[in-house]
Amino acid sequence: MSTKPSAVPNVDVQVWDSSSEIRYIVIPERPSGTEGWTEEQLADLVSRDSMIGVGNALTPAEIR
Repeated sequence: MSTKPSAVPNVDVQVWDSSSEIRYIVIPERPSGTEGWTEEQLADLVSRDSMIGVGNALTPAEIR
């Protein structure tokens, strides 16, 4: 597990590690230049890889 501090201010993430109770949540990092975008616009940036944590969300230039 990474101990790298989060770039998201005021967010408390707690992890409970148990072999019978493992859950994952991946929240893709918001690409720069998307401030003020609607949920629908941001959804277009989400890829399978970004949701499973092996890639970044697409950038605005990549969807145009």
